[in-house]
Amino acid sequence: MGVSAVELMRRLQEGEAGALGELMALHGAALRLHLERYVSSTDAEDLLQELWLRVWQRAEQWEGRGRPLAWLLAIATNLALNHLRARREAVTLAAVSGDDPSETLASNADALLPGPEEQALWRDQLNRVRAAMAALPAEKQAALRLVRLEGRSLQEAARELGVPLGTLKSRLHHAHRMLMEQMEEEW
Repeated sequence: MGVSAVELMRRLQEGEAGALGELMALHGAALRLHLERYVSSTDAEDLLQELWLRVWQRAEQWEGRGRPLAWLLAIATNLALNHLRARREAVTLAAVSGDDPSETLASNADALLPGPEEQALWRDQLNRVRAAMAALPAEKQAALRLVRLEGRSLQEAARELGVPLGTLKSRLHHAHRMLMEQMEEEW
């Protein structure tokens, strides 16, 4: 029986470089597949390298609660979303700067727009997230919808739901954790 991911994370926090290699071997394939749900295979490989660099530099941020894979998946998701956001902003900046957006899109289509494969992966991921959200308690669904989907500030969402700010934050925290656990179970 191999070393657990928890043990590898503890060794990594102590600065043991070999633990990173073992963690990569243990979870690298699952993380690559997760990233490929958001971005192309090439971009996923680049983001995976960035993920491992962050894990090495910030291993102390894993607090020992929950499974390491959930922490790694959260980092991977954030990297992918940031990558997609930057791509979208490049198109927006081109349009704002007076460039013809259609020319920008046409000349950078491969870099800026998802292809059919990525679109299919996005649809699949969206369906999985919708199903996971539907399984959440109603108050957690409402908190996620207002803050993450509708972009409301925490204060606005708390007011709309008629709950204290701390309660809203707690609901969001638990909703995120529940979603991550549900998504992790699929691996």
